[in-house]
Amino acid sequence: MRRYKKQISRIVTVAMLFAFLVGNSNMVYAMGATQVGYASKYITVKGNNMHLALYGKLDASGETFADEGKTTLVMMPALGVPSPHIYFKPLAQSLDESFNIVIVEPFGYGLSDVAATDRTVDNINSELNAALDTMGIKQCVLLVHSISGVYGLNFVQNYPEKVKGFIAVDNTVYDEELAEAMEMEKKYMLQGIDEFQKIKNSFSSLEEFQMALKTDPDKYGAALPQVSGYTYTESDREEYIQAYSLSSNDTIRNEVNGMDQSLLSIKNKKFPSALPVLTMISSENVQNVPAWETAHRNQLDLESGNHQLYIVNGGHYIWYTNLTQVVQLIDEWRIENHF
Repeated sequence: MRRYKKQISRIVTVAMLFAFLVGNSNMVYAMGATQVGYASKYITVKGNNMHLALYGKLDASGETFADEGKTTLVMMPALGVPSPHIYFKPLAQSLDESFNIVIVEPFGYGLSDVAATDRTVDNINSELNAALDTMGIKQCVLLVHSISGVYGLNFVQNYPEKVKGFIAVDNTVYDEELAEAMEMEKKYMLQGIDEFQKIKNSFSSLEEFQMALKTDPDKYGAALPQVSGYTYTESDREEYIQAYSLSSNDTIRNEVNGMDQSLLSIKNKKFPSALPVLTMISSENVQNVPAWETAHRNQLDLESGNHQLYIVNGGHYIWYTNLTQVVQLIDEWRIENHF
């Protein structure tokens, strides 16, 4: 059990071995028109339900943004995160007066359905594009973390009309020096998924498993993220337990299995020079893996004046420990680019 606990804890944080990888019923929490709030929304994408979390000024229905002319910030998560909504929530709340924010929970993540289709870069991006169309989002700023940086770079090149700005938070990059360690991480994650499913299947029902997680979250690695200066609510804890109980599923396993091909898809690719890009990378990763900074610089055209790179103190989840600086850099970049 101790070994299991350590493995599951790693699945929750998705901190890579060397930390470098990488609408129908709505529950509405916004009150009245043009008030900053939050709404949980389900949309149908390619026959499956996808869960989105909306932050910003919502209209009276709570289902759409009051000011559709404001720039939409779309957030995409790291590989295998149990609840993209909960782990992005502190960042989203800090930016919800500046943007219309949509946190996407891809298939297999959070409260979204699992999917039978392979988790290829093309499929994941096609689903993201369909979600934007369903929401009526013609253009957005795309914010990615970790493995979503792989999908995001491809999304920019395949759907350039949809992205007017890009924010990369310690995004996964391709570099041959990282290949061996990433293969080790892939093996480790697959073992963790096997162990998680074994423990989950030892309970007689999903409800029993969820009760065990709620009773002793630390035992199963199901404690809420620790974000400096931020306190989660009881409803956050309940949503996280629900999402956690559904995580490490076969859809995520498929995505992990395809990680090698996904990484190869960005080999030698760069962001368009004319696209405003803000990249923030972890100081710990830069210190531990020299190729980390170099590989990020290789994706950018820093001489264009449109690309910016900052090293931010902290680990892979830099907003957990340095939320203020991350928000400040995003706001300065937003103002500079008139978003």
